[in-house]
Amino acid sequence: MHVHEEENARVLGRRRFLVRGLVGGGVAVAAGAGLIGLSGNAQAVTLEEFDEIYLKRHIKGWAVNEGVNPRCEATIDGDALHVMRNGDGTFTTSVNHYESFETLRDATRRAVETLGDLRPESQSAHHGR
Repeated sequence: MHVHEEENARVLGRRRFLVRGLVGGGVAVAAGAGLIGLSGNAQAVTLEEFDEIYLKRHIKGWAVNEGVNPRCEATIDGDALHVMRNGDGTFTTSVNHYESFETLRDATRRAVETLGDLRPESQSAHHGR
């Protein structure tokens, strides 16, 4: 099994990530509406989450802004879409590498439009492994 396949098998859902990464850091999610600080140094977290059918494709994703460590993940019909967060907070994908999108949902939808019936390329294939 390739390293990327193992990583994909261990991808954590949004809630698991929040519980492991944020509760340990002294904050808790309050019903998706924001955070309640459990200590004086809690950082604000913005969250985007979607799970929908777009152009007959099932797209799903989430994004968390946590200070200097933003995280995001998106899939198309269960296949991982390689997503990158730009320095200005916009998103791009390996499918639409030279386009920037305000939201992860917009980036994922544009990838669906570009791919048509094709599947997203795995990250290992994208990097020649």
